[in-house]
Amino acid sequence: MHGTRRPNGPRVAFRPVSTDADGYPQLAGVLRRLLDVTVDLGSVDPELLERATSMLEHASHQLEAVRDGLSTEDRAISFDGQRLVMPHWHYETRGDALVARGEFSHGHTGPPRTVHGGWIAFAFDEIFGWANVQAGYPSMTGKLTVRYRSPTPVGAPLEFRVPRPRVEGKRVHVQGTLTVDGAVTAEADGLFVQPRRGSFNQER
Repeated sequence: MHGTRRPNGPRVAFRPVSTDADGYPQLAGVLRRLLDVTVDLGSVDPELLERATSMLEHASHQLEAVRDGLSTEDRAISFDGQRLVMPHWHYETRGDALVARGEFSHGHTGPPRTVHGGWIAFAFDEIFGWANVQAGYPSMTGKLTVRYRSPTPVGAPLEFRVPRPRVEGKRVHVQGTLTVDGAVTAEADGLFVQPRRGSFNQER
C-alpha cells in the first residue's frame, strides 16, 4: 500500500475504515428494511398501516426519551445520519484506491427497477468523504459533479472506486466511478475543502 505526502507533513496511507458503533448497524438495517417494505406495500389494509404506525410511534417516543436525557457530549457518536438510509457499504483498499461495495434496494428506486440519480449522487458524496478522511484529508464538499452513463439497477451488486485524492493547499480533488458487472453506470468529480482547525468543535 502506498502513502501520499501531505504538504509539509508526513506520508499518509489509507487506513482501514470502520463505521460501526455498538447497536447502530443493526438499527440502521432495520430502518432500511422498513423503508424498502413500505415502498413495496402498494394497496394494503388501512388498519394494518395504523397498527404499524402506532408501534413505530411507541419506539420513537422511547428513543426520544432516552435522547433527551443525554448531555450534548453523550449525544455525539461516530455514526453519521446518512448511514440510516444509505446502503451499508463494505470498504476495502486496493492499491491506491478506496473501494466500496454494496447494493441499492427498493427504497432507493427512481424509475422502475432503477436507482434514483439523487441516491447515486448522495452515495458518491459520502464515499468521497470517507476516501478523503482515510487519505488524511478530512474535508467538506464544495462541488460535486455526477455523470450518469446508464441506469443503475436496484438490487444488483455494485462497486464504487475512488483513487487517492489530489491535494492543492486546502482543496481536495476527488474522482470516482460506479460499476455494475464491470460496466460503468456513473462517474463523478468532487472538489472538497479542508475546514479550519476547530470548525467542528462548536456545541450543537
